[in-house]
Amino acid sequence: MGIYSIRDLAELTGVKTHTLRVWEKRYAFLKPQRTDTNIRYYLDSDLKVLMLVLNLYHHGFRISRISEMTPEEMEAESKRLSADTQDESARMKHAVGDMDVTVMSQILDQAIRSRGFESTLMTLILPLLEEMELMWLSGQIEEAHEVCFRELIRRKTIREIDTLPHHCEGPKVITLLPKGNQQELSHLFMHYFLRKQGLCVTDLGCGISQDCAVAGLNRSQADCLLLVNADPVHWQFGPFVKEILTRTTLPFIISGRASDEDWSPYAGRVVVLDTIEETIRFASQLQENLQNLIS
Repeated sequence: MGIYSIRDLAELTGVKTHTLRVWEKRYAFLKPQRTDTNIRYYLDSDLKVLMLVLNLYHHGFRISRISEMTPEEMEAESKRLSADTQDESARMKHAVGDMDVTVMSQILDQAIRSRGFESTLMTLILPLLEEMELMWLSGQIEEAHEVCFRELIRRKTIREIDTLPHHCEGPKVITLLPKGNQQELSHLFMHYFLRKQGLCVTDLGCGISQDCAVAGLNRSQADCLLLVNADPVHWQFGPFVKEILTRTTLPFIISGRASDEDWSPYAGRVVVLDTIEETIRFASQLQENLQNLIS
């Protein structure tokens, strides 16, 4: 039987300890035990329930609604969602194979209406994009199929970004995609997540040269530059970033594999975050985290 501290739960689930404490006070699904010295601890059953809660939450359920469910109801709903997602993914793959943009669009719009864009992105779009590479290599689809799907996702993502409010008073992040980098979708996904976090986002766009990037950075009042690099072998990325670092004083956040470059000489200026989830958590308390980076 596992025994976990609240910090253990935070590390295992990615939920901040502060959030866990708030959930304990407001809702009944977390019920810690207490030692003789009144220190809280959790069991395997608590971790299982918390993982079910997070699964439902990422599928668009409100925490208040989840809190009304029993653990058995949470598990049943999670299984139903898993089956629905598998069916949804199968229908989407079939539509991609037929290059039926109408059906692809209908499936995406229905998913977005029912559980939101973020959940659709995490449970349908990203897994399918990862699977497409294998589908292409195995001959199930051709380049045209993937290009068609990516273009549809690009337009849907821009639409969703445009529905989010502008946070002119929030921390300001400037983003761009370097010239030669083909990861436009990853760039757009990050733009969406940053706006969802209440940040003021200035996007210079894609195919940006070093001179253009430096001019934009030095003329803005941004708190940092955020770059997405989903291509770990992109030979231009490291030199591009290092050149800009010599021409601006802003801190840089690199989300994704930051190639095999040595970033240690830039400690205090560059933070590398491997995943979308890590980047979102960092951005949720951007100013505090940047201050810790610099100090």
